[in-house]
Amino acid sequence: MLISIQSGSVVVDIGPEKGYRMLREAGFEAIDWNLYWGDANVQAGKFSGCIFEESPEKVLAYYEKDLAEIRRNGLVITQAHAPFPSHVKGVPGVEEYSAEICKGCIRLCDAVGCKNLIIHGISCSYDEPEMTAEMVWEKNIALYSALIPVLQETNVTVCVENLFVGGNPVTEGTCCDPNEAVRMIDTLNEMAGKNCFALCLDTGHLNLLHKNVTNYIRTVGKRLAALHMHDNDGVSDQHFLPFSGKFRWKEFLAALKETGYDGDLSFEVKVQAVPAAEDPGYIPVILELIAGIGQVFREKLES
Repeated sequence: MLISIQSGSVVVDIGPEKGYRMLREAGFEAIDWNLYWGDANVQAGKFSGCIFEESPEKVLAYYEKDLAEIRRNGLVITQAHAPFPSHVKGVPGVEEYSAEICKGCIRLCDAVGCKNLIIHGISCSYDEPEMTAEMVWEKNIALYSALIPVLQETNVTVCVENLFVGGNPVTEGTCCDPNEAVRMIDTLNEMAGKNCFALCLDTGHLNLLHKNVTNYIRTVGKRLAALHMHDNDGVSDQHFLPFSGKFRWKEFLAALKETGYDGDLSFEVKVQAVPAAEDPGYIPVILELIAGIGQVFREKLES
């Protein structure tokens, strides 16, 4: 059970050499590797320019500097986050293109020993009333099942995530209901003939949609393979550090322990929030606090 944090909010802004060293010095042991790329082209219906269109050899070479710094600092990539979105209103072909990009992500994860890849599913947007729940379900099954041939050749698990749809107020997205998550994971694993799919539980999304954390974790049980831990005020997706919002962390930890969760403890906190924006010198202090919270969480789960 390693203590992990996403690379995006530090490394992208500071650079891999200083960023990964800062994470290691703060006490982190692992990375949730953000394989993001700008989605402006996809939003406009232009499907080109993503590194994951290239051969596995070129993709690996593209990330070599990043990987060298990760290794130099003794960090492990235990999970990664694939590019998104996988669906754009009024733009045909996004889902098929996304599937091809995700195949490249899977191959990269396998090459670097990353066991879990989080891939956002497709949700019914608040401004797409013509999209029924069954249509959304079928789109998600098509997206994820297209990945099965590549997954069968690797040791990578694709994690679906409990999502919300932006708006005021936010609305429910795919897998925000634990029973839907169970149905989707089990359906896909049956199609694959092996356990290629699991769940990444996002605590902030649970809190936004006011879901019962204990019920959710109990329902998904051993299908839970990865975490995105962060907090918010229950109104917007703020990615605060734990105990800065309204999420029920005590119930969360109790449910993880009850169900025997043995994955890693990965934070998805925006460390460059108000104090960090005021002065970057606060970033190491905030990172040490997040890592320290992770250490306490681990002690509670392993005691």
